[in-house]
Amino acid sequence: MKPNISALNDAERAWIKDQLQSAAKFVEAFSFCDAAQPFTLAALDRAFAAWIASEPNDRNLVNAVVNYTGAVFGHLLIECLGFEWVIATDEKGSDLAVYGCPGSGDILVFPANFIAKRWEKREINFIEKSYIQIASDVQKICQQHGGQRHHERPITS
Repeated sequence: MKPNISALNDAERAWIKDQLQSAAKFVEAFSFCDAAQPFTLAALDRAFAAWIASEPNDRNLVNAVVNYTGAVFGHLLIECLGFEWVIATDEKGSDLAVYGCPGSGDILVFPANFIAKRWEKREINFIEKSYIQIASDVQKICQQHGGQRHHERPITS
């Protein structure tokens, strides 16, 4: 079943903004050398690796860091690749996602789930590489569909 795509509400947009602010504090705490620098995926990778090395076991902290990191990952897909935040709903439920190439590829990425799966394996140094791979895949999809990255598709409220 193709998921139903809907726009975010104000509370969801505010939550994402909070996650992005918390992500900056996370990088400052776990990759101090990156704190004063412009935010990069490499900095996020370094902070995530240092955090994993600290062997966190508090479920609330793990969930928070997964959300911070996922929010940044999704935000960069939006800023750099033209995706947009959405709520994707299917028979299994609803989740926050980023959506790209509507109507010509319909790419959905679930940033927090993407990070959570790597947390479960204690994988590190994957964020920047994954972004580069997704960017490459998006470019190929766009080329296959006449070089257009975005097609207008209404988002339901």
